[in-house]
Amino acid sequence: MSLQLDDTGPLTPNPRRSESGTTNPPLQSRPETFRARPNLDSRVSSPIVLQAVFLDRDNTLIANDGDLGDPQEVRLLDGVAEGLKSLREAGYRLIIVTNQGGVARGVFTEDDVDSVHQRIAALVDETAETEQVIDRFYYCPYHPDATIEDYRRDHPWRKPHPGMLLQAAKDMDLDLSRCWMIGDQGRDIEAGRAAGCRTVLITENGLLTDSARPTCSASGFQEAVRTVLDSEDLPDTEDEPEAQWDEPESEDSTEDEAGSATITESRAPEPIAGSDDLKRAINHLTEEIRSERLRRAEFTGFRLAAGLCQLLVLLLALLGLLQLGTTDAFMKWMIGAALVQLLTITIVLLDLKG
Repeated sequence: MSLQLDDTGPLTPNPRRSESGTTNPPLQSRPETFRARPNLDSRVSSPIVLQAVFLDRDNTLIANDGDLGDPQEVRLLDGVAEGLKSLREAGYRLIIVTNQGGVARGVFTEDDVDSVHQRIAALVDETAETEQVIDRFYYCPYHPDATIEDYRRDHPWRKPHPGMLLQAAKDMDLDLSRCWMIGDQGRDIEAGRAAGCRTVLITENGLLTDSARPTCSASGFQEAVRTVLDSEDLPDTEDEPEAQWDEPESEDSTEDEAGSATITESRAPEPIAGSDDLKRAINHLTEEIRSERLRRAEFTGFRLAAGLCQLLVLLLALLGLLQLGTTDAFMKWMIGAALVQLLTITIVLLDLKG
């Protein structure tokens, strides 16, 4: 279900109209699709009671290395439907949050985005043999380098900004400290962390894991699901303050003659000062230590390079020992071994620094 673009009113469903001009009634089994407005107040409301898993769309749930606007080309990745069903049965609400800059570039329309989302929902329900596995879709059609002027802006819903997650939390009364963000790109992890969620990065690239610094990493979607389902053993982050972020200025944010202005800034709630500060700090430190321990345990590209260099050191030293009768040859081999050993130490230090 697409939404009207209204700078002044609330987000309201925009029922799809047929070619004859009549309004088609909304389907009860269709998950709602929400789009970004040019200016949006994303302050999280209370009370907050529910937990959810936010999911990136492309190459997390479906195969898409380009611009996908044709619902017939939707292909679920292996294990996605089963994994989503397991999360839903565990009590998580499932919310898709996706950048769709193809709209801003004129590759496809917002109606195409909605059609693709409904196709995804239908395939998941069909494969999982249940109904309404996915709760909602949120998407951002804006892009700062758009070819269509109406979509040319850096919107707070566009990841790595956390706007879609904050808006969903407000709409659905979610406790973001009990929520997860799963995605395959650094921007997904940054958005989740800024919203105060735990994060899972789906990748086998150790360098990407080091730079994104997710709560956990996984080699595939099913492993990511198991990470979330096993999360009861992880430290509680309920009291961790959410990151603050500034909404990018919009060209529509102009002050009128009476001095009033449209909303141009949205922030996550400020940390609450008081007697709980020490507990909050301890929980934050515990989460940082646990994340660092998980990162150290991962197999990274730096560690692979260091291991190969260490093997080369041993080989050079062995060849040097075989040349003990020739002083010059022996010294050359041992000097080479020493230089490679220094390179190995440098690689290890770079890995520790990362």
